Amino acid sequence: MELILSDTMGYCGGVSRAIDLVEQAIKTARESGKPVYSVGNVIHNTQVCDSFSREGLIAIESPEGHDPGYVVLRAHGVPDRLHRVFLEAGFTVIDATCPVVKRNLSLLAEYCAEYSIIVIGKEGHPETIALQGVERDGKVCPTILISESSQVLQLPKGKKFAVFVQTTFERTVWDEIRVALHMMEKEGRSFVFANNVCPSSRNRRNAALRLCSQCDAIIVIGGKNSANTTALYQLIKQQGKKVWHIETEQEVTEEMRSYSPLGLTAGASTPPSTIETVRMKLMEEK
Repeated sequence: MELILSDTMGYCGGVSRAIDLVEQAIKTARESGKPVYSVGNVIHNTQVCDSFSREGLIAIESPEGHDPGYVVLRAHGVPDRLHRVFLEAGFTVIDATCPVVKRNLSLLAEYCAEYSIIVIGKEGHPETIALQGVERDGKVCPTILISESSQVLQLPKGKKFAVFVQTTFERTVWDEIRVALHMMEKEGRSFVFANNVCPSSRNRRNAALRLCSQCDAIIVIGGKNSANTTALYQLIKQQGKKVWHIETEQEVTEEMRSYSPLGLTAGASTPPSTIETVRMKLMEEK
């Protein structure tokens, strides 16, 4: 079997930074005898988060009922109010928000002064929640959430909008929404597109498309709750390729080995060690 690895896969810069900050927080907390927490899962990878849990990291959603200690803000960002509540409760806050996401949150606060804000993203996704929780002058910036193109028709006329997209949002859906928004400009609305999907996500998806041209089937490795990994899977599926989304080497099957060339790619929160164990499992002789 020939196995072809994507030239862009695995940890992005934001995830690597978040992991480094968590590891340092765990070490500092252990030395000081204080508890260490994260706001939800720092990244969307079950194996990594389970490993942190074994090291003493406790995932919580608010400071209520917990002794003050160190708290790491997840890579996806958190609403401004939640950040403030942890500080007021006496926690030492370590901000692991992805720098790209953090820039978008700051931009949203600026645009909020003059524009109505549209957030393009998956409802309930941590990054979308963070975007909808940005404050300006002590008040939450009003936002309109759009997750699919049909919702664009509900936008009020006669307004100017600033559009912010979740950095890991599925590309094809984002393209459909952009087209729909441009169509709405003919009806007395104006739009400023303040950001785009993350460059790292774009590079990873372009690499996956190149892989599609080389392989008969592709395996995508990453958390089932990871938006960028799911977007990779959907993109490859849309190309008509046989594709599987797995989290660990335990999900490797004989059917996967029957394809050659077989492609391998991974989401932004997938550890290099997981990619390697899947690769080794696939190459085992039977």
